[in-house]
Formats: sequence, structure tokens, C-alpha cells
Amino acid sequence: MSSKHNGHAIEVITCSAADLLRGHLNIAGSINPTAVPLNIPEYQRPYCWQDQQLEQLLADIKAHNTNEKTGGLAYYLGSLILHYDGSQLNIIDGQQRVTTMALLAYTLGQVSDISLTFDSPLSQQQIKHNFSWLLSRVDALKDSVNLNHLAFTLVITRRLDDAYLFFETQNTGGVRLSGPDIIKAHHLRAVSTTSQPQFAKCWEDLGKLDEVVLALLKGRFWQYLHPRELPPHQQIRPLRDTIVSEFAQQTGDGPDIAYGRFRRECHVDGGSQLVFSQQGYELRQPLNAGHNTIHYLAMFQTLYHKYWSKPDLPHLVGYQHFIDWLKNQQGCGYLQGLFEACLLSYISQFGEQQLEVAAKKLFRVVYSRRVSNQKAVRELTVPAFVREQPILDWIAMSYTPAQCFQRLDAFSLVVDPSNLNTNSTKKRFVDSVVQYFQLAISPEQYATQFAPKLTAAIKELPL
Repeated sequence: MSSKHNGHAIEVITCSAADLLRGHLNIAGSINPTAVPLNIPEYQRPYCWQDQQLEQLLADIKAHNTNEKTGGLAYYLGSLILHYDGSQLNIIDGQQRVTTMALLAYTLGQVSDISLTFDSPLSQQQIKHNFSWLLSRVDALKDSVNLNHLAFTLVITRRLDDAYLFFETQNTGGVRLSGPDIIKAHHLRAVSTTSQPQFAKCWEDLGKLDEVVLALLKGRFWQYLHPRELPPHQQIRPLRDTIVSEFAQQTGDGPDIAYGRFRRECHVDGGSQLVFSQQGYELRQPLNAGHNTIHYLAMFQTLYHKYWSKPDLPHLVGYQHFIDWLKNQQGCGYLQGLFEACLLSYISQFGEQQLEVAAKKLFRVVYSRRVSNQKAVRELTVPAFVREQPILDWIAMSYTPAQCFQRLDAFSLVVDPSNLNTNSTKKRFVDSVVQYFQLAISPEQYATQFAPKLTAAIKELPL
């Protein structure tokens, strides 16, 4: 079946996994309709299927074959989105399944002339592991797997941006992909055709974006003047739709703009000098489709890795030691999400200026819920806390670190005495804080002395 989209032909073909791997596809306009090779573009993410995915796939195929209701029908492996460039089919969506089919084909000896190439060392390592895994089960596989009885639907486009359009629209209606996977397609369609491979590779090089996207959402949604509700993490579909809306559907059509602030140092002779301290993009700035959002996410992903997830900062030893300690605190996962948003906001605005001091002052405020609550910190209490104490706005409204610190220091830390006399998560947290900040108090004094001692210790940090 074929159709027209924006004046360009799009074909939909159903074929077996064996015919796909052999390239036996009748594509309209192909040079050789009986031999169309598959290609995995270099910017695609590595092959990553592991034992669990293999076991599930093989179990599903076996269950299908033994189900009398299937009536001998082929087992359906889903749809693939492919870009036909005139000589080969580039896999835009589906490389994990196609690669697995190729491994099965080699293991069972059903197809031998497959021309797929894998440059990524991670892909090569996983392929070797999976091939060995399948080979150890070859006798059982021969009885249940026949690639001629496994079917794909192929969506074949002539233009790369059409392929990404189908990728986006197909997966917006399901739950298979995360938000960052879907917004990738939206923004690659917005860049020029010649730049798409370059920006697709740039996107893949960013790695997993879920954590930084959630931190950015908190920074953009939890604000005093225009507060917005974020779905809780258990609501996967609404949360993913929120990500797609914020970072794809609501982005504009303009150029790549990085909004920010600078300071003008005025001289006595009337002259002035402009000084920039920001890293690049403003966390809450409006975004445009294509280059703008890709560069925005790339910058914050870099900041997230450098200053939070994988810090390697020999010039900021005290800061790194504090972050390593903080990430090991138990029962603080929801507070950590808010802290990440605050940290990204501060660094994007002030860079490394007094970063260790900033991190500790932010900690006193953000993690106050760990001691002001009776027991656990529930997810819904975090946005409620931000509504009462708009800490993200305190950062965004500050022109200097000193001004930000003044607002943070003004926060009043309160301790609820509940569960401080037992071996609770709350008490273990207080024990760890007391030890780290070397607070001269005993467990019997936690209820009355923890708040003033910690507040004094952090306020007195050298600037």
C-alpha cells in the first residue's frame, strides 16, 4: 500500500522477518526491488537488548505458536519506520528488534547474507553476548522460531523528516517510548534536511535524558507567578504527555535564542564593561523547535552530568565531596529531585560562583522536609512545599549569589521531634547531617538543637 504525505510517497508494506533481512522487498522506484539492504545510521543509539528482552520475545513467540486460536497466523513483531534513500533502507525506529532478528537468523542458519554493520563498541559487545545466549538455546529455538512466520509492517518514507514525523505521531498514541524519545523526532523534523544526521547524532550522544528533563520540568513548572501541576512519577502516560507538550508541541518556530542576563560595570569616566556569568540558556526561557531546544537540552544535560550525576571537579573538591555525600542519603528521593532543579537553575545563572556554599544553603532549605515531616516525605508534599517556599523563584529573582544566599538564609528550619528516638530513616538522616557538618550535639538534643546548629553552621560558611 502507498500514499502521499506532503506530496511525497509513503509506502506501507507487510513482510516476514526473513524477507526483510534478505532485502526481498518490492519498493516502488527502487533500483533493484528484489535486494534492498538495511542500514543502521551511525547516529542511532547502541543495540541494548539483554537477556530479559530476549526471554520475553521468545516466550511470546512460543505462546503464539501453541495457541490454537491463532490459526497458524504469523507472529506480529510490530511496525518499523524506514527511510529509503534510493539505495538502502535506513532504520529510524526498530533497530533493536531488527538486530535481534538478525541474531536469530544467524543462530538458526535461516538467513546468512545479512549486511548490517555495527560501529558502536557497546553494540558489538551486546551482540556477542546475545549471540552466545541464543546459541546455547539453539535446539529449543529450532522448534519454535521460524523467521518466515514472524511479520513486520514497514512504513517506508522517501524523506528523512517524514520518517521522524511518523516516528513521533505513531508513538505519541502509545506508551512504548518515553517523552525524550518522542521530542527527538519533533525537533529533528524542524532542522534542515542536510543537518538532520548531524543533529540526530548530537541527540544520541546526549544519552538518557529522562533525569535532566524531569529536573527542568520542575524548574519550569514550580514557580510563583505561573504555577503548573506536574503529574506524579507513577502516572507514566500523563507525565510523558507533559514532557512532549512542554518540550515539543509548545515550542515556537523562531531562531536559536539563549536568553540570559549580564551585568554592566560602569566606570567613573562614563565607560562601561559587560560581564556575563551565565552558562548559556535561561532555565525558564521560551523555546523554539529544532536547534534551540536541542542546544538547550544539550547544555543542561552537560551541567547535570558535570555537577550532579558524574562530578569530576578537582578544582571544587569541597563541592564534589558534599554532592557525593548528599546522593547517598536515604529516604530523600523526592527532595533530591527538587534539589537537582535548584542546582541547575543556580549554575545556569551564576556558574561556579561560590558553588559549594550555594549547594549547602540550598540543601538546608530543600531537605528541611526530611526533618519537619513526622515520617516519610511523600511526593505530593514537595510541590506543596515549593508553593509555600518558592525556592526556585528565589534563585531566578536574584541578581547575585549574595542576594540568593540572603533569601535562603532567611528560611526558618523547623524540626518535628517525632521518630528521632528510634532507628528510623529520619533519625539516620539527622545522624548523617550532624556527622558531616560536625555539629556539636547529642541525639538527645536533636529536637531542640539540630535546627539552630545546622543553620548557624551553614550561615557561617566562608563566602
